[in-house]
Amino acid sequence: MSFISTAQQKRGGRISIASALAMSFGTLVCVAVLAVLGVSLITGLTNTRDLLMEKIRAEMGAVRTNLTHLLDPVEQQVRYLADLMYSGQIDITSDESLDEALLAGLAGSSKITGLVFVYPDFRIKIADRNTRSVINYSKTDDPVAQDTMKVMAKSRTGSWARLIYTPESGETLLSFRQPVIMNGKFAGAIIAAIPVSAVNAIVKTDGLTIDEDRFILYGRDHVLTQKNLQIVSDRIVTEGVVPRLSEISDPVLAAIWTAPRTPFRLFGNDLEFEGHFSEVDGQRYQFFYTSIEGYTDRPLIIGYRTRYEEATREIRRLAYAGFSGLAILIFGILVAFVIGRKISRPIVALSGASQKISNLHFDQVEPLPSSRLKELNEASDAYNTMLRGLGWFENYVPKSLVRKLMETGDAHSENRTVTVMFTDIVSFTPLAEHMSSEEVADMLNRHFELITSCIEKEGGTVDKFIGDAVMAFWGAPEYQTDHAARACRAAQAIRKAIILDNQARVKDGLEPIRMRIGIHTGRLVVGNIGSSGRINYTVVGDTVNIAQRIEQLGKALTNEETPEVLTLISEATFKESGDCVETQSVGEHPVKGRNNTVSIYKLI
Repeated sequence: MSFISTAQQKRGGRISIASALAMSFGTLVCVAVLAVLGVSLITGLTNTRDLLMEKIRAEMGAVRTNLTHLLDPVEQQVRYLADLMYSGQIDITSDESLDEALLAGLAGSSKITGLVFVYPDFRIKIADRNTRSVINYSKTDDPVAQDTMKVMAKSRTGSWARLIYTPESGETLLSFRQPVIMNGKFAGAIIAAIPVSAVNAIVKTDGLTIDEDRFILYGRDHVLTQKNLQIVSDRIVTEGVVPRLSEISDPVLAAIWTAPRTPFRLFGNDLEFEGHFSEVDGQRYQFFYTSIEGYTDRPLIIGYRTRYEEATREIRRLAYAGFSGLAILIFGILVAFVIGRKISRPIVALSGASQKISNLHFDQVEPLPSSRLKELNEASDAYNTMLRGLGWFENYVPKSLVRKLMETGDAHSENRTVTVMFTDIVSFTPLAEHMSSEEVADMLNRHFELITSCIEKEGGTVDKFIGDAVMAFWGAPEYQTDHAARACRAAQAIRKAIILDNQARVKDGLEPIRMRIGIHTGRLVVGNIGSSGRINYTVVGDTVNIAQRIEQLGKALTNEETPEVLTLISEATFKESGDCVETQSVGEHPVKGRNNTVSIYKLI
């Protein structure tokens, strides 16, 4: 902007048009930039506030959701058992009936560590998950047990009890207890127990910085999600089973109520939780918390803690950005545009590849290229490693089974009528003893390829390979009304495939393969069976055993005229399959594990 000369001043203070334009445009630009920066700062502050609120809601909401998902099924399971007792389906006067019901109740909720039935005379039955057995105790000499029974005898509804320590479990437990009233009289109580360690497991520190923490308080003065005190007692204990705030090693959480504090008012009064600022050892912290009632005799306080500097860090950064925003605005836009283009390319590629993976088309997915950006390059490397793992995963888990489970949805365990098939190579050991390991592996891989192809063409599921044997089933996970017929047709297809393969083996100078197949139809448990680290979708029950023993029965029915593939089916499979295949009765035969004989048919 030009200076006004003395002569100009003398002529009435007039200025040049250049100066006026410069001043006008300068003022306009300053006003525009300040307006943009002001709106940006206000918007940034609002967004930062909202993000912090969402983080707080997410942190506490995750703990609340996990807690209710942990405890509500326990309550439902206990009430369900009580209803069965009221309806007479569980006879509490029968040890066998009650033991079986308690063990079945454990299976209904994986988080229950023990199910207990207490009689009015203080006899106790405990179904223990670790031993998978029912243990009998007597607590007539335990005053806490006596007081508990008096309370339950007066109650008509189930409720969550105070925390207790039991010598049988060796740890502190949350328990839901349901009185059982028969003919107007107190007949006992069902108690389900969950260890406090299970609650600790749901309050994880994943995704938290060193200055953040989640917690659950038992009332205002005790900590539920800290390690329990070491209690050694041969009696039931209800006091001191979790530490007080003053007994824990975390000085910040210990001072949540005692340190000087300021109410949290930044976000108004329309919050679904409470909060305050506290200062501990010269550092300021923010606490957010809410109560949840009904799961113990005291309210549980779910909370989240972070340092004040951590929560306000983004606000300070916005202030710094406001001072430097004018100089770097245009440059930042250009850089953001260039970086955005570079970042978007691998993200778009990742999106397309993920879509193919979601459709299980692993063979159509190309590895992602590397990136100059560290995080994206690490993501590409991790994705490519995952892709290689999925390629191996496809070899170990049948794609057809995964697709069926994806289509049918839930794969929970249930009783269902299915048809089970067992195959086995006759005299496999003599056949393989003169072959190298590589030759044996090649022969089995070729053999299993033939059998698996026939099974899957009929909609069957290959469950497992057991040495030279194959186990498969029909009727799960998808419902198949003709599962028995499918199994029989698959057996016929296997026979044809083995005959053709044997012709090729004979031409190559190899010994032909002979097989036995056993098929049985019946009720069994089907679903996800295993531990949290390894689960198989499989079938369990007597039907599996009978199918395998029918296959073994073929040893006794084999002679020189036996075809290359001998297929035996049970009477149940024969009736279910209809007229889909031609059969021949081979009479009644005893089957190991069955008192009665089983009618056996041979597929022709």
